Amino acid sequence: MQPSLLEDIAQIPNPYPIVAQTQYPDIWGLCEQARALAWDPAAIDFSDLAAADLPPEVRAAGAEWWSLRAWMEHGATPYGAERLRDAIYSHQPFEVKQHITNFIAEELRHHEASFRIARAIGGASADYQATPRADYFQAIIPRFHDEREERQMSFFGGLAVNTLFEQLSGELLQARYENAQFPSIREACRLILRDEARHVQFGRLIMRRFFGELGDQEKEMLGAKVSKKLRGSLLNGVYAVVNLPDDERKRSGHNRALAAQWGLGATHPDEEIAIIRRGVNHIRADVEPWGVSIPPIPEIDGA
Repeated sequence: MQPSLLEDIAQIPNPYPIVAQTQYPDIWGLCEQARALAWDPAAIDFSDLAAADLPPEVRAAGAEWWSLRAWMEHGATPYGAERLRDAIYSHQPFEVKQHITNFIAEELRHHEASFRIARAIGGASADYQATPRADYFQAIIPRFHDEREERQMSFFGGLAVNTLFEQLSGELLQARYENAQFPSIREACRLILRDEARHVQFGRLIMRRFFGELGDQEKEMLGAKVSKKLRGSLLNGVYAVVNLPDDERKRSGHNRALAAQWGLGATHPDEEIAIIRRGVNHIRADVEPWGVSIPPIPEIDGA
């Protein structure tokens, strides 16, 4: 049956022509690394967690922590899907599209590894659920990668901002790797960190190649976006609990401290701001040569 001529037909941008010639060999090198270093979360043996002698409240706290981490990782996949769409229809080079595709697959891999840990810690009575264990996190998820914010930035500017948070996330994950006393958690953290290092390297290549072309107005906006996102969602239970309501801050902070105390690959809430402050200072030093300034963040700079 032929569609009516009166119907609105959605216009899909033309993805052609496709340029197959490599324009950025250094980015293609990251794509080759991703292929060579691919790993399978299902291959990690989490039986050490199931057999561990852990009190019920510690298991509940650890399962909540890793469930939260799973949803944090999954929050990157819709962002990646939108950027892949942008890359396809703006005719970006093949290797840029390939890297973003790898990024999506790797964030899903990090999500899977995290929920497998949550499941192994929590056991059958506290299995991983289709919604986050922590109620407050359900309110934060919709604010992840708000496309109204993303669309205000240029394609490569937005990629760079995301990479700055990958760098900050890596700083926190390194501390969580060092906290982990169980081989399976350490192995998962190690492999995730290896992927994250590649994501950060992509951002550094982007900054080196494209930041010199940004105007002063966009440079100012990029710094403001970093500050806004950090305060608006990531300090609300994702990176730290500092901006949560008092009762939820106390509850989630207690559980996070329990998970850290028992070596379940968490960070103690009292230590998180110092780690984030150090990471933000590193980021400021990285972007300063390009004229990008991250404005003061009261929760970090005034802590």
